[in-house]
Amino acid sequence: MSKATINEKCIIGLPTCGYAFSSSRMAFIAAPSDDEFQLEIDILTSLLEEKDYEAYVALRNINPGKFAFCTKICSKIITSQFCIALLNSSEHRDHKEIKIPNPNVHMEYGLMLAFKKHILPFQRKGDSLAFNIQPLDTLLYTKSDFRKIADNAIDSSILATVTTSRPTRAIASSELLLRYLAVRGLRVTQLNNEDAKKLYSLGSPIGYNLLDGKEIVYFGMFDLESAKEIVFRVKLLIQNLHQAAEIYENITKKTMSAEQIIRAEEIISRVRIEVLISNEIEKEKLSNKIKELTSTFRSIKWSLLTSNDLESRVALEYDKIGEI
Repeated sequence: MSKATINEKCIIGLPTCGYAFSSSRMAFIAAPSDDEFQLEIDILTSLLEEKDYEAYVALRNINPGKFAFCTKICSKIITSQFCIALLNSSEHRDHKEIKIPNPNVHMEYGLMLAFKKHILPFQRKGDSLAFNIQPLDTLLYTKSDFRKIADNAIDSSILATVTTSRPTRAIASSELLLRYLAVRGLRVTQLNNEDAKKLYSLGSPIGYNLLDGKEIVYFGMFDLESAKEIVFRVKLLIQNLHQAAEIYENITKKTMSAEQIIRAEEIISRVRIEVLISNEIEKEKLSNKIKELTSTFRSIKWSLLTSNDLESRVALEYDKIGEI
């Protein structure tokens, strides 16, 4: 993760606050306080919590005796990993046909832009935005598809703003793992061609090592991670591979020769995912959650392993030697 930079100039002329940009595992949500947007806020909060991120909604936080602008808004936008804005106008309390832009949301959105934050700006289909933000791109949604659109957008934002709380752990850090890989006939992939570099780029930002042999394996050493973090990283890699396969089928394949297609599909057929998890984590529960979250993606072989599984696989090779 890149070193956090400090905010050195207060935008309202107060002394420097000293808050560090993107220093919290949090997403700042700018949203109207009206009940009509409660569903969207609840969905966003739920999705973020599933990914082990704090959802900070300013309108839900009260800090008595504190300067609200600094403590509830500005500092939270600065320290958030990325930001979300519900840009829809609110219905007039007595005249539902009248739509009123929310000044607080617009102010918070302006701060996000000023601080150059990664932003997910949502707009309900059919709604018109205020003149000052109409030219900006937004994520259009309906009530029925909001969860799906928000889920994919949040995953992309986490990936874009660095998903891993720790750098990718080196394979050589575990003697047991080295023995397991030797038994499997796997080695760390040399990034000396475009195919290898493209495959590597799909998993490296989220903590995966790329290995190859008879199979091409994304290996995640996640035995120090929480169950939620493991599910998130497996789901995101499967999503990345799914999207890459879609691009290949719909675009890249059409420009390739027969020989190139054969090679590409041979590579695709060899890809699988293996993840090392703690012995204390319930493997079956984790597997069921991953299956649930990836049911709409292309089928990719994956497995969860504990150190006990690695030891058992290595022991099989010793058993084959027999008595000496």
